[in-house]
Amino acid sequence: MLKNLILSAAAAGVAAGLFTAVVQHVTTTPIIIEAEKYEGGGAPHDHAAGTPTHDHGAATDATAPAISTPADDTSAAAVVEEAEWVPPDGIARTLYTSLATIVMGVGYGLILLAAMSLAGVRVTARTGLAFGVAGFIAVALAPAMGLPPEIPGSGAAELGARQAWWFFAVGATAIGIAGLLLATNIWLQIGGVMLIALPQIFGAPHPQEYVSTAPAELAGHFAATSLAVTAIFWAVLGYASGAFYERFSRSG
Repeated sequence: MLKNLILSAAAAGVAAGLFTAVVQHVTTTPIIIEAEKYEGGGAPHDHAAGTPTHDHGAATDATAPAISTPADDTSAAAVVEEAEWVPPDGIARTLYTSLATIVMGVGYGLILLAAMSLAGVRVTARTGLAFGVAGFIAVALAPAMGLPPEIPGSGAAELGARQAWWFFAVGATAIGIAGLLLATNIWLQIGGVMLIALPQIFGAPHPQEYVSTAPAELAGHFAATSLAVTAIFWAVLGYASGAFYERFSRSG
């Protein structure tokens, strides 16, 4: 069983990662590149020379707080962040983004298959799709209500606070969904609904003043597109995880 889980997660992660990387290349990546032109007061970055930028892949942005610093932040942390190496534009950037998406897909695939096994449901493509949708809600949609996907140059609260709230939102939403859908006791179901709402009631950390170098229209376009691409990623991952597990189980 463990072997089938690992093989299924690996196959599903590669399939979902490659498919999502193609979608990212024609949807969110052009928006990110356009937003980077506005960083530093609108001066274009020399990516060919390896100038540091913030490359936020769609699936990554929707699943974790993006690392961004207000333009007027001159702290040591900001200096270190700007000094981070990123691949130059072109094939190198595409390959690194694709690899990161595939690795993330394999990890999330293992979590989905483990969750289906622990829930005691039959692992099929349809079940995988359902769990994939639940994963999208817990890991992407719910956190995005407080911390939407960010483009380079967006102002944001302190990174540690955003990460803590993101983990809180993901954990509470995941447990809440499990209680709502898997529990038979009405009070556990009500508790699940309350857990889902709790992070939103508590509220995500935000900066005292919103500072952004990129146009608001660009930020809105990226947030919507990023969530759509992430939904595709989770749907493909969930369906593929269940389908591959069925196939590997039949073949022994």
